[in-house]
Amino acid sequence: MPKIVDYPDEAKYNIKSVSQRTGVQPVTLRAWERRYKILEPSRAENGYRLYSERDVALLVWLKNQVDTGVSISSAISDYRSNIRKGISPEAVINTPAPSPSKHSSLPASEFVKLFYNALVTRDEAAAGKIFNQALASFDLFPLVEMVIFPTLREIGEAWYNGKIFVAVEHFASAFIRSKLLAIYQALPVNRRISYIMVGGAPGELHEIGSLVTAMLLRDAGYHVEYLGPDLPMDDLVDYIKVEKPKMVILAATIQEATEDLFNFDELISGVKPKPIFGFGGSAFNRNPELINKIPGYYLGETISQSIKTVKTILESKKHDSFAG
Repeated sequence: MPKIVDYPDEAKYNIKSVSQRTGVQPVTLRAWERRYKILEPSRAENGYRLYSERDVALLVWLKNQVDTGVSISSAISDYRSNIRKGISPEAVINTPAPSPSKHSSLPASEFVKLFYNALVTRDEAAAGKIFNQALASFDLFPLVEMVIFPTLREIGEAWYNGKIFVAVEHFASAFIRSKLLAIYQALPVNRRISYIMVGGAPGELHEIGSLVTAMLLRDAGYHVEYLGPDLPMDDLVDYIKVEKPKMVILAATIQEATEDLFNFDELISGVKPKPIFGFGGSAFNRNPELINKIPGYYLGETISQSIKTVKTILESKKHDSFAG
C-alpha cells in the first residue's frame, strides 16, 4: 500500500472533483483548511483552489479516521505527530486520483440567471447541479451574497409582479433552504468555543436569513445551534435557562414579529450567566425606530454586518471577562 507522501504534489484538481473523489463536502474541506491549516491549496488564475493527488490521499485518510469515530482535530494531530517522526501514514486509496476538470469561468451574475431559471421551471436536477457548481466555485460568504440572495430577490420580484405563482416561490425558497441546511449540518461543530443560539422571533415564518446567519457563524468556528423560525418565547426562555448559551440571536422580517422582543432581555435576566441578546432582520431595516426600543445588540442591516458584529461583541466580552 503506498504512503500518502508517495503521491505527487502537483496542484491540478479543483475542489469539486476532489470532493467527489474523497466524499468530503467543499464546505467541510474549507473549514478544515481554515481551522486546522492542514492543507494549503494553490490557486488557479481565476482564484479557484487547486489540489494535488497527495492532498486527495490525505483527505481520504482523514475522512476514514473521522468515519471510524476519531475527531478531526485528533486525526490531524496524529497525522502531524507521525510526520514529525518521519512517518507517513499509508494511503487509504489505491485508485487513480480524480481526473482534472475545467474550472468554471462563470461570473456570479450568470449563476444567478441559471439558478433562477432552473428554480422557476421547477427543474430540481438542474437547480441542484447549478447550486453544487456555485458551491464549488465560491466560499460561503460570496456564495450567499452574490448568488443566493440575488436569486431570492429575483424570485421575490417575479412573484410580486405576477410572473410566477406563489407555489413556485415557495418551491424555490424550500429548495434553497434545504441546500443551506445541508451545508450548515455538514460544518464541523466546535463545542469548545462560544455557544450561540439562532432562530426566528415568535410569529416569524421566514427563516433563510436566520439560517444563513447560523451557517456563517458555524463556518466561522462558533458552536451554533439553529432553532428554526417562530420560536415560542416561554419555551425558548426555559430552554436558555437549561442550556445557558453565550449568546441568543433572533431575527424578524415583519414588524409583528418584533413585538415579543421588547421584553426578551428582561425575560432572560434571571439566567446566570445572562446570555448576550442580539437581534436583526429586515423588519428593522424598514422600521429603524424600533432598534433603540429593544434592549440588546442590533446586529446590522446585512448578513455580513451581523457576522462582524457578533464577532466584535464576543471578542469584547471575552476581553472583559479576562480583565475581570
